[in-house]
Amino acid sequence: MSGGVPQQKQSTIDDFSGVYPLRMIRSQSISLLLLPNLLLLILAVADPFVPIWAWILLVPLGVIDILGLIILISPQKMQTFHLFFLGVLGILGSAAFTAAANKLAYATLGMTSPWFMLLTGAGYVIVFGLLYAIHIKLLRSGYYNREDHDTAAAEGGGLRKSQGLILACSGAGVLIGSLLIKTFGEYNIKIMLIIMLLLLFALAYMMLAGNLHKYILLKRKA
Repeated sequence: MSGGVPQQKQSTIDDFSGVYPLRMIRSQSISLLLLPNLLLLILAVADPFVPIWAWILLVPLGVIDILGLIILISPQKMQTFHLFFLGVLGILGSAAFTAAANKLAYATLGMTSPWFMLLTGAGYVIVFGLLYAIHIKLLRSGYYNREDHDTAAAEGGGLRKSQGLILACSGAGVLIGSLLIKTFGEYNIKIMLIIMLLLLFALAYMMLAGNLHKYILLKRKA
């Protein structure tokens, strides 16, 4: 009986760390790169132009574009590397969207208080850490195992609800951040809405970071 536990764990890891079908790799990569390229490029050079903010936004954008270009040139040879690309896109993209929100708050709306930057930075790290911790628990519980999914569904369902709660609380944090901007910066409803959207995009792209763990697991098996 004890020998079945590692086998079940390996089966769960195998199910979780599967690569994406070749037919969707190119289209998925292009679609996920469109939003960062559109928003981050515009915000990096938008008035008021601040070199330090431009570097903060354009460097991660350049990294993910280079990785994406490698995928687009030869997706057939990069099926495993595609997971690495998605993971890096999740980390750098979400961090860049968070930085872009700060650029609008400080450079555009003229905030001087450090609270918004501290809260968004700390919130990013905390939310990322909590989501990753839940993902590890789901992996260990066998939730990703296709053969024994029903057995682990009850435990995994509770963890999935915790993920949803974390994301909901993060959304509430975005609203609180908007109130901070209104309190400490110049009030501009259009800019505030863009800031809220950027922080929500950061949450969405953060969910891609789990693909980096898939890539690591696959490389360990190789």
